[in-house]
Amino acid sequence: MTASSERDDRTLLLHAMLDGELDAAGAVEAEHRLAADPQAQVEYARLQVLRTVIRTHTPRESAPEALRARLVAAASADEASPLRPTPTPARHMIDRPSWRMFASAIAATVVVSVGAQTLIRSALSPDDATRAVVAGYVRGQISEKPVDVASSDRHTVKPWLANKLPVAALIVDLSAEGFPLLGGRVDVVGGNPVPTLVYKHRQHLLTVTELRPSAVDYAMTPRHITLDGYSVVFWKDSAHGYVAVSDIAPAEFDAFIEIFRKAAAKEQDRQD
Repeated sequence: MTASSERDDRTLLLHAMLDGELDAAGAVEAEHRLAADPQAQVEYARLQVLRTVIRTHTPRESAPEALRARLVAAASADEASPLRPTPTPARHMIDRPSWRMFASAIAATVVVSVGAQTLIRSALSPDDATRAVVAGYVRGQISEKPVDVASSDRHTVKPWLANKLPVAALIVDLSAEGFPLLGGRVDVVGGNPVPTLVYKHRQHLLTVTELRPSAVDYAMTPRHITLDGYSVVFWKDSAHGYVAVSDIAPAEFDAFIEIFRKAAAKEQDRQD
């Protein structure tokens, strides 16, 4: 492979990784290649910054104003044209619609299409933060190393995470409720390190990733979705945003979420 083709291959891989287009095995392989290639790390960081800048400063797509102006002008010209006697059409002929009718139909189609695309994006597409958290869950499953610090003691997990993160993570112990803490790890969401707690229930893993509430558009009431075959629940409170992921049965997952939220609220009150 030439240097040029190798560079092209690396670029394609980084774009696919950034856009979440890799499957679980491909994501793990890409991370290994990224860790071993300093140039790829620099390029990946540049792409992350570029994406953030584009999303922050580029407005959403909308129908061009020039198109609307042309349609309105054409419709107005049709209305202003001199009236001419209109011949009576033969019975076998079908009335032809006016340009005004065509213009109105085109304008309506543009508005509906743009509005529908926006609605589909907001209603059906999980945001990047949620996708990144699910990707972290999958990587933990495949690598068979779901935690960076293995401990059921929150007093061990909390200081370990504190040394890796800019803010302290909220750690809750749910062993008494049947969801023992396995440990914690640091995931990367939107280019920022975030804490993830890993719990176990029989043979299933449940993870809860903590995010800044200002970084995600989550509601206070937990919302349930299915992403890549995994159950995902996300919500936020006054101090944190959360994304929980598991392959556990839905009823048990709901019970876990309720238990976690109550324990987190108590822990938050204790810290305050």
